[in-house]
Amino acid sequence: MKYRAIPILIFLLVGLTLLSSVHAQPQIGEKAPGFITSTLEGKRIALKDYWKQQGRKVLVLSFFATWCQPCKEDLKYLQKVQDQHGDKGLQVIAVLTQDTSKEDRVKNFMGELGVTFSVLMDEYGIIGKRYAVTALPCNFVVDKDGILSAKYFGYGEDVKKRFENQLMGLLLNP
Repeated sequence: MKYRAIPILIFLLVGLTLLSSVHAQPQIGEKAPGFITSTLEGKRIALKDYWKQQGRKVLVLSFFATWCQPCKEDLKYLQKVQDQHGDKGLQVIAVLTQDTSKEDRVKNFMGELGVTFSVLMDEYGIIGKRYAVTALPCNFVVDKDGILSAKYFGYGEDVKKRFENQLMGLLLNP
């Protein structure tokens, strides 16, 4: 009799775990999850400290991997956006997630693409999990107050158009 309750308990535990993971995902309109990691050069940095150093800027966190083909085009596109709008308060940061490429390989990869913005390392995918990254490329837009404003998966003209519209609104907002 008591063994019949075990499947029900297992079902409830799995269900509660799944529900709690859904609520753990960052939501648009909430504070961006903080993290501490290393730059490509090996310097330890916390997201909140980076913000203090850079001033109040619109931040784009771009999750990528060197093996991801669409990520290459996305990173080149984001470099152009950074070049066009950096003086208006935009800062793009690339986050290398769950990629076993060594630092030299990543530096060469970024150099070949002509990308000059900062690269943060997410070797074990912890930052990606905090941001619920399930596909690459994945970009998060964080407003000047540290609030998640948008999340974009993939790369294409429709994604770029939505991204640019969102970005312009945030950059024009003092």
